[in-house]
Amino acid sequence: MNSLIDFHADDYALSQNSDDDIIRLCKEGKLDSISIIPNLQVFDSSILKLKKSNNDFPKRIKFSIHLNFMEGKPVSNCELIPDLIDEKGFFCLSWGKLLIWNYNPLKRKKIKEQLVLEITAQIDRCIKAGVLDINALRIDSHQHPHMIPIFKEAIFEAIKEKNYQVEYIRNTNDPINFYKKSKCQKTNFSNILKCLILNYYSKRFSKILKMNNLPDSYLCGVYYSGKMDERIKNAIPVFKSEAIKHNRKFELLFHPGTMLKEELTQEFTKEGFTDFHLSKNRKVEYFTCENMKRN
Repeated sequence: MNSLIDFHADDYALSQNSDDDIIRLCKEGKLDSISIIPNLQVFDSSILKLKKSNNDFPKRIKFSIHLNFMEGKPVSNCELIPDLIDEKGFFCLSWGKLLIWNYNPLKRKKIKEQLVLEITAQIDRCIKAGVLDINALRIDSHQHPHMIPIFKEAIFEAIKEKNYQVEYIRNTNDPINFYKKSKCQKTNFSNILKCLILNYYSKRFSKILKMNNLPDSYLCGVYYSGKMDERIKNAIPVFKSEAIKHNRKFELLFHPGTMLKEELTQEFTKEGFTDFHLSKNRKVEYFTCENMKRN
């Protein structure tokens, strides 16, 4: 294994079929880490499956908490987080709404307090499940809202209040110029826009990580998000070179687990997200991850 690269899968505990895909890659030694969604209905059965399979993994897999505020119901008491949920108790957040709140001085404090409550509840649920190293927690988020300052601040407030011992928090920094240097094929406009927004916030995030003695890293997984296929192979040498130059690792992010249509529940209320969960391109990402060389 090349220690510079963290081969990572997001969205464990999304659905049973998706979990099976990710566990299969773990058993084949193709993954170094996975992110676990704390708040969906399959969480308990997914954790049980992970514990049963853990001994079959050829190496130790690192588990991250995949904070989810975009789909499903909260882990904390709904009455304590009224602005984050709809009338049915499902999350009603979006990137746009969080950005507006971030720059709204009248609501910012109240919203951040609610975010802290739910972040704490999701982290505690993962800890109680017994699969995490409580002395070296790893944190990221579903759709990367933790890059927005109000959410980022809420994470660090939760860490301070609960005295969590954290090893890693993802900095979603997927530099577009790395792909230009490697002469990779261009991606769609939506992914370029995502990179530009996330990379803008990643600069400040790097400073916060340094202040808290946490490692910084690059991420390869937004530019080709939704279809991490053979194109990424041309980008890997540039990511390696830049990682060595700046004394960083880089996370090679896949979504290799496919949800079946019959697994959709009322938790999945956003059409765009549902299309992503059911996309055939998840199988493409599965096979890309499976066939990637480790050196």
